[in-house]
Amino acid sequence: MKTNYVPAIVMLSAGLIDCILAIGKDMSLVDFTRQLLLVLVIFLIIGWIARIVLDKTMKMFADKKEEDKESKDKDKDKEKDESVSEEKGENTK
Repeated sequence: MKTNYVPAIVMLSAGLIDCILAIGKDMSLVDFTRQLLLVLVIFLIIGWIARIVLDKTMKMFADKKEEDKESKDKDKDKEKDESVSEEKGENTK
């Protein structure tokens, strides 16, 4: 999954909510601009942290899935080897 857009989505969503609230409160332009800048910077940082957490979590699950797949493949190979050796044993009798 691509997580490159997570910080932007988080930041812009927070900015939209801030704009709606500022319009509802009839804030002055200077106060609104300062507040919006602060909100965008804070939520950009939160988005970066969320992206890092998502990347690490997805990598951990991908590694776990690969390990499970490898162990299943080894078990299947082992079963095939055992069945082949049993068939050879029956053929020699």
